[in-house]
Amino acid sequence: MHILNYYFTPFAVILILFAIFFSEPDKSVTYASFGILAAAFIANYWLGSNVYRFLRWSRHIRALTVWMNLAVSAILFYLLAAYWAPMWLLFLMAPAGCAMFMKKWQVFLTAVLSSAIMLLLYYLRSVVYGLGMSSQFWAMAATQAVFIVFFSMFTAAMAEMVVRVRDAQR
Repeated sequence: MHILNYYFTPFAVILILFAIFFSEPDKSVTYASFGILAAAFIANYWLGSNVYRFLRWSRHIRALTVWMNLAVSAILFYLLAAYWAPMWLLFLMAPAGCAMFMKKWQVFLTAVLSSAIMLLLYYLRSVVYGLGMSSQFWAMAATQAVFIVFFSMFTAAMAEMVVRVRDAQR
């Protein structure tokens, strides 16, 4: 469970720092972004540290972590995507994390949902701010969505392969 905090949280921090440093969003967006990220880090750390304390609930705690990270990614994407285009990479967090302990069909559904939320947020931002989105923009967004699914399935296959190799060595 700590793998999210070791790899994805620093990556999210770098994305947010770059978005803030190079784009200079409003202070309220900056503070909200760091507050949300800090709360997600603390929640991920606590849930990861206590997953075995509540062994009967471990599967539910892991699922909660995935959905919480998806929600955090969506909020941060909504806040900062207008300032920093690579924010879509946050949508890899939940499906890639889920690939460590869920079945492939669950990873696939999580990745598709993550991609759909990203596309929906692109659409909502275009409607709210009155931006006309070109077909080139939607092709780019669709490519990002497909990448999320393929990367998540790749991660699930790699996790499955590691478990097979580990079990074969016993």
